[in-house]
Amino acid sequence: MTPAKPRYLLDVNVVLDYLQQRQPWYLDAKALFLAERQEKVDLYIAANSVATLHYLIRKHDTKKKALAKIQVLLQRLRLADVGAGAIVRALNLDLEDLEDGIQAGAALEAGIPVLVTRDPRDFGRIEALQILSPEIAAAALRFTPRS
Repeated sequence: MTPAKPRYLLDVNVVLDYLQQRQPWYLDAKALFLAERQEKVDLYIAANSVATLHYLIRKHDTKKKALAKIQVLLQRLRLADVGAGAIVRALNLDLEDLEDGIQAGAALEAGIPVLVTRDPRDFGRIEALQILSPEIAAAALRFTPRS
């Protein structure tokens, strides 16, 4: 029996690092997307992050290019639903930034055990959710035995 693939929810900053090739973080973000392409991991974003990503991409690109990037992104990433349960969890986490709380709440509701971010302090200590940097998350995938 093949072991289940790891499941990571990506913070918006990691996705932007990849899409906009932001240095010095691009290579770590790229490694995660490469691992997804090689079917070593399932990558997710919180559903509400689509609007945030569009807004941020749109600052540097035309509407048409921004939508095209989102469409390509959604072919690679899965969406973690942001329903009432995720919102309630986010509010109960009492993080400084509600958007971060919603991402964490979406991961928890979907049973995704790992959240990948460049800003781990933004997420504090959340029981049942491992917070990893892109560098550590990518390294973990390189050393994960696969059958």
